[in-house]
Amino acid sequence: MICKIFSLLTAAAITLPASAQSTEVQLAKPLNIPLYLSGNFGELRSNHFHSGLDFKTQGRTGIPVHSADDGYVSRIVVSPWGFGRAIYITHPSTGLTTVYGHLSSFSPKIDNPVRKRQYEKESFAVDLEFAPDEIPVKRGEQIALSGNSGSSGGPHLHMDVRDTKTEEALDPMPYFKQYITDKVAPELRSLALYPVNGEGVVNGGSSPVTHSPQQTSEPFKAWGKVTPAIKAYDKMSGTSNIYGVKYLTLTVDGNPVYKRVIDRFSFDNTRGINTIVDYAGVVRNNSWMMTSRVAAARPLGDMIEAVDNGVLDINEERDYKCLWILEDEHGNTRRVPFTITGVRHDIPEAVHKGDMLSWKGHNVYSGNGIKASFPAGTFYDDIYLKVTSEPIVGYVTDRFTVGDPTIPVSGEYTIEIDIDRDTVPDKNKYCLVRIDGKRRSAVDAKYVDGKMQGTPNRLGSFAVTTDTRPPVIKPEARANWGKRGRVSYIISDNLSGITEYRGEIDGKWAMFELDGKTGRLSFTMDPSRFTRNTNHQVVLKVTDRCGNTSEHKSNFRW
Repeated sequence: MICKIFSLLTAAAITLPASAQSTEVQLAKPLNIPLYLSGNFGELRSNHFHSGLDFKTQGRTGIPVHSADDGYVSRIVVSPWGFGRAIYITHPSTGLTTVYGHLSSFSPKIDNPVRKRQYEKESFAVDLEFAPDEIPVKRGEQIALSGNSGSSGGPHLHMDVRDTKTEEALDPMPYFKQYITDKVAPELRSLALYPVNGEGVVNGGSSPVTHSPQQTSEPFKAWGKVTPAIKAYDKMSGTSNIYGVKYLTLTVDGNPVYKRVIDRFSFDNTRGINTIVDYAGVVRNNSWMMTSRVAAARPLGDMIEAVDNGVLDINEERDYKCLWILEDEHGNTRRVPFTITGVRHDIPEAVHKGDMLSWKGHNVYSGNGIKASFPAGTFYDDIYLKVTSEPIVGYVTDRFTVGDPTIPVSGEYTIEIDIDRDTVPDKNKYCLVRIDGKRRSAVDAKYVDGKMQGTPNRLGSFAVTTDTRPPVIKPEARANWGKRGRVSYIISDNLSGITEYRGEIDGKWAMFELDGKTGRLSFTMDPSRFTRNTNHQVVLKVTDRCGNTSEHKSNFRW
């Protein structure tokens, strides 16, 4: 008897991946130092794929950054978070746009027009667009200095290559791999086999079974529908870092049944990353186990080819010879064989909690003081949703648990929570929070007619409280504060989060720069705007999302 999955293989015509050929377009090195990576394209990150390459900068900032080709600066983003200082350069001759992130500073020809607009807007954070004739650049021209700005975890240069027309992120490696040595194959961390709830068992049970690299010769015992999974990382020459695996293929008895290639993606569906991993493992243990199962919504499109949505039907009492094939852009390959032995076994019925929601439809839950509305496509599969509530001390509403937090969602949905004890005169002080154990985080929300309306992007527990404490402003403890023309503070907020700040020196707006990851707010005196060898007064105001404001005044001589 030939089981169903193999009868479909010929029609599916899945082929093994071949190493990507180097593109005809070759870009110049962005850094004039040996290129080593701390991160590669498509790495699995929280709710998103990594969109570019992270080039190491020898553990320091201030290394000159060069344009990869002729073009023009089309966009500049300056932000306390994300890419920090970032330059977007459009290259009309190739149809590409390159992005350079986490910069410490721009070259003068770029910095001058940016700074002008920052002062016009009286805002450090800006998102600016430029016409093709405003800031042209040449291939190899210095455009910036590398840094650690934004949400960077250490000094490096983040670089994207994007399709200018579609704005999709492309793997930059084919454009730069001639500068990078890599003779190391991806490595295995563990294998797993997941039973489909109510349709399969593994080793006689309904829980996944994991094997270490030393156990790969030990067969999995299964019956019914199961999903293979693997935890693996790429490695590269000259570094100890781990990277994402670009090409991933699964074969059964020599026939390809699953293939995934991460070489381009749209930012609109980057949260689809949560469908190719055991999302529950990510949420609970930060464990990134990659599975072959394809979600019903297929958010990643042709990045994945699979037979029967990547689910195997083990319905014969025999050995199924399976093979994972891991490959990187340089052609280094790791082959990981394993065996699934079909052992006939009763399959327990599925256990579900709550009401079934279709991923295709618009779903609404309403009752017991809460309303949750999920637009069509919020979920990647049909799910079961249960909403519960319980009293909680210190809040003005019950705590409402909306669904299972280990179920991924594609984006925002809306919730409305009735405020039964609506006794706070200033409605701006209400704050909707997500509660995760002892941690809580504010959710974007507003008060409307006795309710808090919010837009979370994860399932979980929510409640309404108040935030009446203003942000904290602390002058940074440094010797000779202000005497060298630099003033700095550490700002923080207890709950709702800082939404705006304003610094003035001698009554004039001053462009304080905020580092979002540290809360450091700093300003360096500009001789063209302020008089030297005189006394100065700085006034700093910081406001959180609930309208609480702090003010700090200091005098210094510079």
